[in-house]
Amino acid sequence: MALRAKAHVWLARPWQCLLRMRALGTTAAPATEALQPFEAIPLYSRNKWLKMIQILREQGQENLHLEMHQVFQELGPIFRYSIGRRQVVSVMLPEDAEKIFQADSTQPCRNVLEPWVAHREQRGLRRGVFLLNGPEWHFNRLKLNPSVLSPKAVQKFVPMVDMVARDFLETLKKKMLLNAHGSFSMDFYSSVFNYTIEASHFVLFGERLGLLGDGLNSSSLKFIHALQSMFKTTTQLLFLPQSLTRWTSSRTWKENFESWDFISEHVTKSIKNVYQELAKGRPQSWSVVSELISEGALPMDGIQANTLELIAGSVDTTAVPLVMTLFELARNPDVQRALRQESLAAEASIAANPQRALSDLPLLQAALKESLRLYPVASFLERVLSSDLVLQNYHVPAGILKSFTVETLRQEDVQMVYRFVLVPTSSPLLTFRPVS
Repeated sequence: MALRAKAHVWLARPWQCLLRMRALGTTAAPATEALQPFEAIPLYSRNKWLKMIQILREQGQENLHLEMHQVFQELGPIFRYSIGRRQVVSVMLPEDAEKIFQADSTQPCRNVLEPWVAHREQRGLRRGVFLLNGPEWHFNRLKLNPSVLSPKAVQKFVPMVDMVARDFLETLKKKMLLNAHGSFSMDFYSSVFNYTIEASHFVLFGERLGLLGDGLNSSSLKFIHALQSMFKTTTQLLFLPQSLTRWTSSRTWKENFESWDFISEHVTKSIKNVYQELAKGRPQSWSVVSELISEGALPMDGIQANTLELIAGSVDTTAVPLVMTLFELARNPDVQRALRQESLAAEASIAANPQRALSDLPLLQAALKESLRLYPVASFLERVLSSDLVLQNYHVPAGILKSFTVETLRQEDVQMVYRFVLVPTSSPLLTFRPVS
């Protein structure tokens, strides 16, 4: 994948961050008249074997984002290093990121997740857009856009997400009313994780899992545990070669494959249910899968491959930003009150037409964007360059893996770690109280 995004800055105040970044951008790699060769890019060297031992011992690389930040502080806004035989260049400045995207083609090349690819190859399964490159990626993406990303598709699934969100809030309200003090504190992440799975599953298959109540059925619980296990083991296998981990981490590979097998079986069964309902002419509701089947844009194994990745990729990437948004609102009660006033003013229009939520809640949208700035989901983004490029007056040849960081302010009392996505080391406790 490649755009390695840096998550947090070891700075306590915005003005400190700005001062430090100006110094980093202007003094660490001064421009010269003569174009510098690739070999002149500052080199980040590390003992490969010690690094592997560290990753094995820690079962992942939770401080990846902090390590990369430290290297930028030491070497400047651009540096290179090697991963096996691959040469990687990391950049952090917006102008460099802009150049990379401008050089991007309609078929960007990214590194794919080896653990996920290994499962698909071992099981003889097709890959979806998340694990593809080149013309095949472009073909699948164009076929998925109308049903997943287009404004028309959003209009169809916003009411479904709204329905799940209202049920989720009702569940919280019941817990609040049952408590003798009229309030309760909780680790909110697990509840939001269930909410995002419920919403994603409903949009993709038109079917609810029943994850918001207290009495979860065994099948739903197994599905949740499979997703959690898959994310955990992916992180443990991500930074080491498969040739090594198949010997040192055989249990982890087994757990990863078994988790993917269960998720895949569940997705296949759900797709078959949608297909049968369509064949009978009485689909339960609109869904992404029902539209893909009706249009015949992709073969069934292509629908399965892409749906498998969509349901896996839509959970943590939604749950963590929601948790951190609520955490920041709890720390900023004035903003919380303003958001509540905005939502009350728009309540009637949104109840009549859930689509109005996209236009009538500008402050809420701004709050979500700010949370994503402070707590970016991705720890890195990548591209493999398709043509030569000049960055910071250095010549970067085509084929080099290109990384750039996204800097954000680190909240002093919330440390983030990399576990496939960036997550808080401990989910902040949130207290919910009724508002008169």
